[in-house]
Amino acid sequence: MHHLVPLAHRARAAQLSTRLLAQRGLTTVEYAIGLLGAATAALLLLRIFNDNRLFETLFNNVISIFARMVKGNG
Repeated sequence: MHHLVPLAHRARAAQLSTRLLAQRGLTTVEYAIGLLGAATAALLLLRIFNDNRLFETLFNNVISIFARMVKGNG
């Protein structure tokens, strides 16, 4: 019966190896999802700042806030 021990050991090693490969695959998927999210955010920001009306509105709001701050302090 002692000749069955190496077989059980090999099966356990194979199971551990499979588990490690699955964890490595999850890490790859997590990086892919993060990269997709970063690319989406970059495209969204590019779209926002390429829209001149929106950029002008934001710029005018910032300038008016600064103007009110200067009036309040001066």
